[in-house]
Amino acid sequence: MKLHLRIAALVLTTGLLTGCSKILIQINDPLSGSWVLTDAASHNQYGWTPITTGTENGVFNFYNDGTALYTEGSLTMRGTWSVQTAYGGYYDENGNYYSDQHQSLDVNVSDHYSSDAINMHFDNVRIYSNTFVASNYNNNSVDRFTFSRY
Repeated sequence: MKLHLRIAALVLTTGLLTGCSKILIQINDPLSGSWVLTDAASHNQYGWTPITTGTENGVFNFYNDGTALYTEGSLTMRGTWSVQTAYGGYYDENGNYYSDQHQSLDVNVSDHYSSDAINMHFDNVRIYSNTFVASNYNNNSVDRFTFSRY
């Protein structure tokens, strides 16, 4: 009798578990959301110099699925963004050189009607609560871009 109860319990448990559905919880990426470029500068042997990128008046929207939008007035560019783990040499937002694991960022958006495009690669990105700072080495200087939540 005990054997029949154990078998019945096993069959019942198996039936219940196969009927369960999986729940997927998607955690928001810290970069998803709306961002504006609030500062851009270039560093060389003489120090930091402000630079203009042409994206100061627009808003970048990064979505969890990897899609991106850039809007500025009536212009809307669509594309992708991604953060990757990288290894090797890079310059941080202070112009200091390191060689270890870090995060890099790519943003590629375009508008097929106007042929406008923004293609940005950042060797290093550091994410804070309401800002992120991206940097890259550009020939003889380090460029730093600070984005704030919109």
